[in-house]
Amino acid sequence: MKSKSLFFILCLISILLLTLYYQNKSSNKSYLYLLQNNYKNTLDNFYSTFRHKLENSYANLNFYLENDVLFDLVDGQKNTEIKSYEKYLLKKFKDKNTYLKDINITLLKKNKIHFPSYSLTKNNSHIYIKLSYLLKSKKSSYARVDYLLTSKLLLNSVKMYNNSEGVIYFEDKNKNLLETYLDENSNNETFSVLLENCQNEHKDLKKIKDKFYISKILDLEVLSTKSAYQAVFFLDVTKEKNEYISLVKNSLIVSLLLFVFAAILVNFYLNYLINRISKNENDVKQINKNLEKTISMEITKGLKLQQKALEEKQKNEQMLIQQSKLAMMGEMIGNIAHQWRQPLMQLSAIFMYLDASHEKGKLTPEKFNKKIKDSVSIIDYMSKTIEDFRNYFKPEKQKETFLIKECLDSALFIIDSTLKNSFIEVKTVYEKKDIKTTSFKNEFSQALLNIISNSKDILILRKIQNPLITIGISEENNKTYISIEDNAKGIDKTIINKIFDPYFTTKHKSSGTGIGLYMSKMIIEKSMHGKIFVENTKEGAKFTIEI
Repeated sequence: MKSKSLFFILCLISILLLTLYYQNKSSNKSYLYLLQNNYKNTLDNFYSTFRHKLENSYANLNFYLENDVLFDLVDGQKNTEIKSYEKYLLKKFKDKNTYLKDINITLLKKNKIHFPSYSLTKNNSHIYIKLSYLLKSKKSSYARVDYLLTSKLLLNSVKMYNNSEGVIYFEDKNKNLLETYLDENSNNETFSVLLENCQNEHKDLKKIKDKFYISKILDLEVLSTKSAYQAVFFLDVTKEKNEYISLVKNSLIVSLLLFVFAAILVNFYLNYLINRISKNENDVKQINKNLEKTISMEITKGLKLQQKALEEKQKNEQMLIQQSKLAMMGEMIGNIAHQWRQPLMQLSAIFMYLDASHEKGKLTPEKFNKKIKDSVSIIDYMSKTIEDFRNYFKPEKQKETFLIKECLDSALFIIDSTLKNSFIEVKTVYEKKDIKTTSFKNEFSQALLNIISNSKDILILRKIQNPLITIGISEENNKTYISIEDNAKGIDKTIINKIFDPYFTTKHKSSGTGIGLYMSKMIIEKSMHGKIFVENTKEGAKFTIEI
């Protein structure tokens, strides 16, 4: 265990050293970037300030030149006298402006009075800073005053500002170079090497003779687009570099020492834990044995409880099954009563007709036989109703393929006498009479009969004039649609979503139980996997079956 903890500590130290190495490498790059970027920004700002101050200084000097003597020379176009005056001015101002090398006064035409106030120019193998100002006489004659200053003024100003060495050079179209630098660097070997290595700006530090330099190239203004004036400056940052390296090294050493100290503490603590665990190992084993016994006893107890709960569950399921059977039986009896109500009325009507015809002596054998056949048909339907309800609750129902028209005709036949007695017209519209479906034929017939009976009842209840039930059968997109629409003025919007609920009815209990539409919905959706929905139309309610 001790060897493992020691190995663990060595791994942690290795990871720390690797992390510190990459962190140092990353921070070094960031430091170099900041150093270089700061140097470049500083020089750019200094050069802008240098230009501004220089232009203002010589603008004030130029103000003193505006006198009657100079105006007379300009107005008189006296070039020879102007040249003599230039020498006089140069001698007068040179003592206080040591970098001033020449003053030129040039007569101008009115269309040439626009020119740059600051530029660089080459003259007699030297590079000069040229400051130009417009002179306007009292008679509106124009002249340009040019002050030529040695470019060493810029180099010396930068050196005084941040101790940077530099060179200003001019490159003509033939790639010939003209360089200007401070006299003190003429025989400086290091300066020559710097010039060779710093013609281009470097992103990283440049190491020359164990010293580190950063460089910056300034683009200087020019008069001619065919010429190029640039200034290259470089600064010795060896001291800053060494200070940064020393700081990083000290940080690494302190971090390593702290980590080693922490690792020793961790190792000591781990050894303490290992010894404590070893000491209590026997106690832990004994506790484990006791725990195993306890768990075994609890598992045995839990299994017994689970077995008892399973037995209780089975008893409850048996009770639920018995209750379900009783509920189904009651529901089936109610549905049979609902379905038999109309056929019984029809049988009663037939018997009354036979009795009346017999009393009047109008009962012929043909009429008697016809009514007997009608009664047998109704009784067969009532028998089938019981059988269909009994079969509906059987799980082993068999599907068959049948014509939808046959189911509809069967349902209409059962209710035909009631419809006629109530003077209700039934209009059937078949897109095709040979439309078939595969499902439970008797159940489907019951579903249709329930909906038609519901329409019939509401037409009678509301005493609609010219009562009409329109039944349509059509096919679309491999689906069959049966619509049953009446003209009984529709269903109240507050109850239209409840009409398929079990035992929901708007009729008196003696007239209905609210099972019919619920049974139709169960048959269509659960047995036939179709859809049934209702909507109000302009004339009444429209039930649509989709299978």
